[in-house]
Amino acid sequence: MVKINGKWLTKYFSTAKVKPYDEIPTLPKWPFLGHAYLFFPNGKYKLERLGDAILDLRRTLGNIFKLNLNGDDLVVSLNPDDARSMYTAEGKLPYRPSFPALANYRKNTFGSIGVVPGNGEEWLHYRKAVLPLLKSNIVVAYAEDHKLIASRFVDYIGRNRGRSNELNDVFNHLLKFAIEATSITCPGVLFNCLDESLDKSDVSNVVTKASVDFMEGMYRTLVEPPFWKMWKTKSYRKLEQSHTAIHRLIADGIEKTKEDLKNNPNKHPFMASLFENSTLSENEILVLAMEVFLGGLDATPTTLAMTLHYLAQNPEAQSKAFNEISSQKQLKYVEACLKETLRLAPSAGASSRYLAEEAVLSGYLVPANTLVAVFSPITSRDEKYFHSPLEFIPERWFRENKAMRHPFASIPFGFGARVCPGRHFVNQEMVIFLTEILRNFKLNSNNGQVGMIHRMNRIPDQEIAIFFNDR
Repeated sequence: MVKINGKWLTKYFSTAKVKPYDEIPTLPKWPFLGHAYLFFPNGKYKLERLGDAILDLRRTLGNIFKLNLNGDDLVVSLNPDDARSMYTAEGKLPYRPSFPALANYRKNTFGSIGVVPGNGEEWLHYRKAVLPLLKSNIVVAYAEDHKLIASRFVDYIGRNRGRSNELNDVFNHLLKFAIEATSITCPGVLFNCLDESLDKSDVSNVVTKASVDFMEGMYRTLVEPPFWKMWKTKSYRKLEQSHTAIHRLIADGIEKTKEDLKNNPNKHPFMASLFENSTLSENEILVLAMEVFLGGLDATPTTLAMTLHYLAQNPEAQSKAFNEISSQKQLKYVEACLKETLRLAPSAGASSRYLAEEAVLSGYLVPANTLVAVFSPITSRDEKYFHSPLEFIPERWFRENKAMRHPFASIPFGFGARVCPGRHFVNQEMVIFLTEILRNFKLNSNNGQVGMIHRMNRIPDQEIAIFFNDR
């Protein structure tokens, strides 16, 4: 008998009906290198087009297959039922692949590594500290700040669009918005990025460059051979230098927020929750503040850039969203537009776990401690789970259509104990942003089809230009 979905069910499956792990489809391996040769510089696939590689492998191997990378097996599944099983079998302390270069740098510099690269009890310690981000009263406390920064961005568009009202490369402009919207929460001071006159020495330019370099450094140290363990490679230096720049800005912001709280004790509820947490050291507070800040820059620019792109190319959807905003009703359609963008163009490329216990995935018995990855960006565009999957149809996210959706076919923020703790925060921030944008501008574009490429997360594969025409 075997365990299904991590729990003993009343219905059992005999081992005769479940195929053994060794029968999971795979490709021939190279000695010592496994399947890494597929992603060599002259190999068949490019890491930045990982989604395309997985789709191509599915055509050859099916919806579940094995790859051997860095000496270990990785089971890849494109079946949302397997995603459910993976999360069910993740255990109380979900273990996922770490970011060893980042963990190494933080451990040596701060004595703590934080939530993102952490696992086990150490991860749980940090995770508990950021749970206030999920509390509705804390999220709502920042709504007025989010409205202010969205209004600042409206003014920013007016100053920076061209004569034809076109704003080029909206992703990089939206990164500045995300920096302001996140910094006001964590560390609690406004990193001015949208002001009219800024020079290269301004915080705006420092934090923008450091944020981009940090993501690039994390990505490169993760996918390149780990030579950084022997000497500081170019990628490791980029990670180190960008982390140091962000560390200095966050540390300075923390001190300013502490002073502000002396005179305004009800201000900065999230940062106050960190300061009042007796289980956290000063260095741990600093590391967590950096993680929350950087996490706020992860999905927001991509999601907003792609939402503006989809709305500009779908005037009927844009009109429905504008009418909803004008009527001052609950923003049901605007939120559905964001969910539809996160289905079509999620910033997260995959979700992975080391199974805490054996599980049956697509009919194969997968042992405990096996690394499994599910690719939501692929299942979320599969016609088996969404009708007209390549079309922008926000209505599919209305409550009355819930029965038509597989709950694990589109999971842009993850699921389970390691679900993104800032998802409610980011949702509020983005809904308010879209409300202000659509209230002031009618969107158009000449963009063609925009795809996604992998960096540390997924970003648009080309510059997106939007016409912001005054209403």
